[in-house]
Amino acid sequence: MKMNRAFLVVEPTKEAFARFASVLKRPSKTKYKGYTIISFPSFEILGKVITGARLELLSVIKNQKPNSIQEVSRMVERDFKIVYTDVKILVEYGLIELKESGVRKAALPKAKYSEFIIAS
Repeated sequence: MKMNRAFLVVEPTKEAFARFASVLKRPSKTKYKGYTIISFPSFEILGKVITGARLELLSVIKNQKPNSIQEVSRMVERDFKIVYTDVKILVEYGLIELKESGVRKAALPKAKYSEFIIAS
C-alpha cells in the first residue's frame, strides 16, 4: 500500500479555513505536503469519532483487507450492527471508503490511509 498519511487536527473552524486558504495560495510551501488533513472542531468530537473500537476497525481493514463489513464484524468479534454503525461513521469522516464488490454488491471496506497523526 502506498503511504497515505492523514493528519487529524483539532482546530476551530476559522483556523481550518485560514490554513486552507494559505495552502491554496502557496501549495508548494506547505508543511502539510504529503498529508491529507482532517480537521475536527473540538477534542470532544475527535474523541467521539476516534474510539478504541474504531481504531481496531481501522487496523483490521488496513492489515487484513476484509471483503465485507460482515467479515470485519467476525474478525473483531463484535455485533454486526455496531460494527456497521462504526464503519459508517469512519466513512462519513473520510477515514475509510466503501466499494461495492461481488454479485451481491457487498460493501467492501478499504483503508484510505496507512498512517494517522493526531495533533492539536
